[in-house]
Amino acid sequence: MIIRNKNIFIWTEAFNCGEILNPMLKSYVKHNKLPIHVYGTKKDLEEVSVESELIILEKFSKKYIPISIEGKILKGYKNGHKGTAILWAHLIKSRAEKIFIHLDSDTIFLDDAVSELMDAILIQGFAIAGSRRAYKNRSYRKDGKDGKLLDLRPDAINTDCFAFNTQYINKRPLFWLRRKILGRRVSRLPVVDFFDPITFEIIKKGGLVKYVDSPNDGYNSYINNESKFMKSRISFAAVGSGCNFYKNGHKGIPKGYSDFALASYSLFATEFLNKNIGIPPLKSEGLETKLSKLDKENWVLKRKNLI
Repeated sequence: MIIRNKNIFIWTEAFNCGEILNPMLKSYVKHNKLPIHVYGTKKDLEEVSVESELIILEKFSKKYIPISIEGKILKGYKNGHKGTAILWAHLIKSRAEKIFIHLDSDTIFLDDAVSELMDAILIQGFAIAGSRRAYKNRSYRKDGKDGKLLDLRPDAINTDCFAFNTQYINKRPLFWLRRKILGRRVSRLPVVDFFDPITFEIIKKGGLVKYVDSPNDGYNSYINNESKFMKSRISFAAVGSGCNFYKNGHKGIPKGYSDFALASYSLFATEFLNKNIGIPPLKSEGLETKLSKLDKENWVLKRKNLI
């Protein structure tokens, strides 16, 4: 049964990396009943072979002058995640729904994670919900003035699988909205990552944060990878970026990130696309263990044989 709610908008994006969509969408429709909007170029969306009434393929018109929104997005992707920020800002400004739920296109669902997010926003009254992105307990950028200032921040929210209420977000001017989404500094206080300035804007306006993985641990703690929420999916990282870098190059992208993204894409491609891209796959014991147990028909982890 398909569930529809005019106040809820669920989406993913895969510009220049449409080939990675099928595993995510197959696992999504197995465990969820809410429609998901999929954004990409015409070529990207042609890669989708999953047939389901839950999947809504979205492509932008190219009639905008002087440059289409798709053109701006694709140009932005030549500079890291700027393309994603352009897309998200456009959606936040133009969509009528108030509750947004974003899912990374390299996520593999093992259970329904969306209902827990929806419940946090619609029923419990939180303004943003997802897994915890540690600030005080982070393992990087610990020195200097910025390190001390980051320690003063509450934890933010990871954006791979999260929900938020757009009513807490200032949508103008557009360039500032994009900057906040991109995770650039917008005040004297530094930030760590993508969307964090929006999270802090929500908190400043009185919006409540639900750290779904560790809801009873306050504003500063550690992510709980053993929580039901975290175990509801297999989360890769930077697979879309790696796919884009593999096809189009990665000039101007920091080598550390491009190397990681390419290795992550290599692991994903080997496991789900039956494709060897000629780059050593990412080594991750936790990921590899889960993948070795994955039932790709029912999208669950196989239980150990107890006989």
